[in-house]
Amino acid sequence: MTESVNPKITSAGLLVLRLFASTLMIHHGIEKLSDVEGFTTYIVDQYFAFLPLNHALWTTAAAYTQIIGSICLLAGLVTRASAIGLASTMVFALAFHGLDTGLQGAPLGIVDAHNYEYETSALYLAIFAGLTIWGSGSFSISSLFKSFLPEKIQPWA
Repeated sequence: MTESVNPKITSAGLLVLRLFASTLMIHHGIEKLSDVEGFTTYIVDQYFAFLPLNHALWTTAAAYTQIIGSICLLAGLVTRASAIGLASTMVFALAFHGLDTGLQGAPLGIVDAHNYEYETSALYLAIFAGLTIWGSGSFSISSLFKSFLPEKIQPWA
């Protein structure tokens, strides 16, 4: 016997996930914009020196991805594209934390001050990966106009 979940409950769950993740992620983008030079010098230059172009551009791109992507995610507008952008910033965050502090004895180790550096990035990555797969649900701006879009684009709305 298979049980199905009410689609409205699923959409409500996706809405809650979008609201919490995007509201909290906006802070990370604003924080980067508040000190582009510092973030670039201490993070991008040191851990991602291989990146082409001016590294401040990468900091600014990550910040705006986190702000604009979060606003779109919050509204349920181009959710999958926004979630992919946000997930990409979390891949870099995980790489940074892995290079900076390692796994810190995970999953059973105890670290000083009980603060695992990479956990938040890993959780965000999982949330954004899930939203990339599941989309925004019916409680979103995209669901209001999805039927007006070409059929090939509708899954990305």
